[in-house]
Amino acid sequence: MKIAKRIVLMILAIMIILVGGVFTYAATPLSTCKFSSNVVANISSEGVGPSDSGTGNRLTSDHVQYVEATDHLRLAYRRYVPANLKAVVIFYHGSGANSGAGYEPIGQQLQQYGIATFLPDIRGHGLSAGTRGDAPSEQQVYDDVSRMIDDAHRQFPGVPVFLGGHSAGAGLVVNYIHSPNHQNVKGYLFVAPDFGPSSKTMKEDKGNFATVCVKAIVAHKLTAGLLKGHATAVRYNYSEEQMNSGLGLVQTNSVNMALALNPTKPSKEVAEIDRPFGLWIGADDEIMDAPKIVEFSKLATKVSRKSFTQIVPGEKHLPILNQTGELMAPWILQSIEKL
Repeated sequence: MKIAKRIVLMILAIMIILVGGVFTYAATPLSTCKFSSNVVANISSEGVGPSDSGTGNRLTSDHVQYVEATDHLRLAYRRYVPANLKAVVIFYHGSGANSGAGYEPIGQQLQQYGIATFLPDIRGHGLSAGTRGDAPSEQQVYDDVSRMIDDAHRQFPGVPVFLGGHSAGAGLVVNYIHSPNHQNVKGYLFVAPDFGPSSKTMKEDKGNFATVCVKAIVAHKLTAGLLKGHATAVRYNYSEEQMNSGLGLVQTNSVNMALALNPTKPSKEVAEIDRPFGLWIGADDEIMDAPKIVEFSKLATKVSRKSFTQIVPGEKHLPILNQTGELMAPWILQSIEKL
């Protein structure tokens, strides 16, 4: 009798342990991530910054325009228009940045080639409205891109429109390709593109640029998007000096925003690219492995023969912005001639 009782108690103990383990496993993704404030990225920002300086607010600019999103939120963008208009480029900024944090040279340079440029601030960034670094959903961010494309066509009917981005801005473009409205662009422009962790195109230490809360993303996926959409998923390791520089940088992104900016199935998504693209990346990029990025882009077999890739000698992840317009313009003009 005593032996039987011991067996029953042992079985109950094992069941309690198992149930506790399952509960702990399920609850772990629902807990909040803690990010160290002492981590600083080793990404060079030398010579990168807004040209609209000289005022107290370095984000202000005579070039800023606004468009209304489908949820009535105001989206800001910098607009550069030449007299002899040949094409329009919509170009998105990278993680935690905005159009006033080093992207203006793109518009200024393309303007000299007869190319108009829209430099949007992603919602929750820069001068766009919305909770900093957050979005109601991934789809809303894609709808914002469609809104910018529609507005470009409204302002300049009949003029070819190209869609591009730098770093996570390029990742947003790759994610956006599944949207029906992508048919309204003639080609893509990728600069130091972030094809997402699954692409394995980043350097081993990733430049120490960001810290990711994987369990928040897992919880969001496990609950089919019901939970953790607004939880912090990524902390960008900007220094205190950079955060206080007046550039208007955003330190964190929510799960919704992070998923919108980072391809989760990059092999499939890149393979589905059906418009020609130009791709440029610095040979000394601190985050991305340049040769791997170029090789990965070859998955876009539908348009590989019409596309162009270049590893730019001596350039890094952010400083490449200073000549991005000059790099892109010849390919854009050549593409227009082939239309």
